[in-house]
Amino acid sequence: MRFVALQDPTDSWTVFDTANEEPAEFGGRVLIGLTSHDALRLAASANDEAGCRKINVLASRQGQ
Repeated sequence: MRFVALQDPTDSWTVFDTANEEPAEFGGRVLIGLTSHDALRLAASANDEAGCRKINVLASRQGQ
């Protein structure tokens, strides 16, 4: 998984991008200070999106 939800020492949550080794961004917003529910949902969505891009890139290369 590229994106993981992590609990901060302040008991809020962050979506962390393991590829960039920093908090993830979405729509110009850094994904920190979230509830656990939001962090888990956003991390899952980001991982789904990242997986779709990889599959689409591979599929387009196979068609060449």
